[in-house]
Amino acid sequence: MTAARRTTTALLVVPVVLALAGCSISTTTSAAPVSVAPTPSESPQPELDLQMRPVLDIASATAGQCGDTRPPSPDPTQPAQVCSEDRTLLLSLGPAAVTGARVTGLDATMTSRQPQLQIKLDAQGGASLTRMTAEGMLLPEPRNQLALVSHGRVQAAPRITETIDTSILVLTGFATVDDASAARDLLLAPSTSASASPSS
Repeated sequence: MTAARRTTTALLVVPVVLALAGCSISTTTSAAPVSVAPTPSESPQPELDLQMRPVLDIASATAGQCGDTRPPSPDPTQPAQVCSEDRTLLLSLGPAAVTGARVTGLDATMTSRQPQLQIKLDAQGGASLTRMTAEGMLLPEPRNQLALVSHGRVQAAPRITETIDTSILVLTGFATVDDASAARDLLLAPSTSASASPSS
């Protein structure tokens, strides 16, 4: 799993959930995307249940640590222990550097090369992500990983290999555009956050 600035990388999707294994991130795309039919919009849009957090430690989950029921997403202002989507790993995470409050767009698209999911951040979110990746790329494993938390689980934890200096994350590696749309729909689903997100 890697997070790179201009290298196309992959966030694998399994039917309607993002997979922890094999995921990675890109921030640019060389081909003009063709947008999937957009989800009907309502005003105002609810805040996405999404947190981008630094990884502090990763351990195998023991019996009883990760239940069948999804827990609420943790308070983004506090460190947290969060299970992977497949409930095999328990990740210790720092406070969220970026939350759904900073997301300005979420698009499932198709380029000439592959399906992708674009997460567009505002200026503050982009600056926070740049700082997080600049610091993270210098750290040893697993602290050089960025966890994407949504709906109470770590959906992906790519390695940071370069500073991400744009405000658009391009998640690739989907088998089909429908898979990219399913990942988008997961993030657009009603929040299960335990508390309101800060404007980080």
